[in-house]
Amino acid sequence: MTDQVWNGSEQFRSEPRPDDGGTYIRVNGSNVPVAIGTSFGVAATETAKNAGLGKFRVFLDGNEIKPADAPDTITEGMNLELRPYDVAGV
Repeated sequence: MTDQVWNGSEQFRSEPRPDDGGTYIRVNGSNVPVAIGTSFGVAATETAKNAGLGKFRVFLDGNEIKPADAPDTITEGMNLELRPYDVAGV
């Protein structure tokens, strides 16, 4: 999946929002519900594409993860956040 750029040298932390229950992907300030059992990579990539993100970072339950660390599927209560990947000088 060429649009997944999760390999930034910096690791960031995002605080989960306790007021938002359920399983969702947070992108551009909105929560997008996601079905349990969906492929993690497909869900992240499709949501990012629909939000207009080409390259992006993924946070799982508040911690930035890389593609190699991603689970296979979405599970109940999992909270994802997608953020744009900014490339300096571009």
